[in-house]
Amino acid sequence: MPDEIYEDPQGPEDDECRKRKSMDIDQVSANVLNPRRKHGVSGQNSVNPYRVTTVCLGLLCVLLLIGILGLFCYQINLLTSYNKLMEERDQLLRITEMLNNKIRVKFKGGSCPEGWNKFETSCYYNTTLKKTWEDSRQDCIDRGADLVIINSREEQSFVNQLFGPGNYTWIGLTDSDTEGTWIWVDGSPLTTKFWDKGQPNNLNSQDCGEVIHSSYDPGMWNGDGCHKTNSWICEI
Repeated sequence: MPDEIYEDPQGPEDDECRKRKSMDIDQVSANVLNPRRKHGVSGQNSVNPYRVTTVCLGLLCVLLLIGILGLFCYQINLLTSYNKLMEERDQLLRITEMLNNKIRVKFKGGSCPEGWNKFETSCYYNTTLKKTWEDSRQDCIDRGADLVIINSREEQSFVNQLFGPGNYTWIGLTDSDTEGTWIWVDGSPLTTKFWDKGQPNNLNSQDCGEVIHSSYDPGMWNGDGCHKTNSWICEI
């Protein structure tokens, strides 16, 4: 029986078509699974618009935060300046009141406020309460006065008799600005002096002056620590 030869009815051209179709399918699949290239632009070089938006928003937030902090610091400085101005205004009002009181008493022959004692052309207020030198002075300022300034032996004698022997009272004398240079609270230098023996000294920062009231006229002065609590004498 002769050998029969069976030929593929589809032929070699059909094989070529199948190969092309297979390649096309593979290419489509690759494009779907890995769409890196589009219109000739590489995926590595493409820019994510969401990332750009995020960066811009982040920068805006930083700038806004810097602006808020700057405004906050400005408001703090403004408030500090305002408070300082208010303190200076209050201080000027107290000084004005004190000067008006001095004018009324010294030059217009006015009487002293109730509870005050008059000597020559000044009025004096004394209390048995005890405070530090600074707090005592502030009390005098609040009353339109200041701690007493002693300019004569007669005035020292008057101040001495306001309290009994053994009492200590603050007066308007200090060397807290320059050690060893004692001045009165109005800035005038010390001329008339009634220091006790060995005074003043700088033991334990004794920068504020006090009267040691004595039965021996006219009493004496002592330097003491400003933090100590004493009675005090105001003068207008």
